[in-house]
Amino acid sequence: MPEQTDHLILATSEPPPTAPRHPAPGTEYPFSISDLAYATARLLGPQWSADAGHWGITGYLWGPYTSAFTLLIDVEGDLTMTYDLTAADAWPENPQLPEGVTEFAAGVFLPGVCVIDGLDHIAQQLAAAVRAITGR
Repeated sequence: MPEQTDHLILATSEPPPTAPRHPAPGTEYPFSISDLAYATARLLGPQWSADAGHWGITGYLWGPYTSAFTLLIDVEGDLTMTYDLTAADAWPENPQLPEGVTEFAAGVFLPGVCVIDGLDHIAQQLAAAVRAITGR
């Protein structure tokens, strides 16, 4: 019997890159980005609402402020939340973001988040980030 190496074990555990994949619709990912927006709005309370962008690949989140938030996946595959700062909102200039949330010019992103973390856990992280950004 031939000896199996790590390479052969890996090769047998995943289909080759040229093999066609045809998962049933809705089975590859357990929730969409818009689902994250809805779950985050629920956690933030009754003054918050959410909506789905086209095809559910973006989500919009707004509350008792002039500015709104957009959830999306950036080109590097990170969950990202963009927003515009509006002076009328009087948000903190340097928010103390929760662990795992990184600031960039257009908002924040969560580089360590993955779909296997689950909808509720990710929504809790997003809600914590919104609270830090808004100072509430």
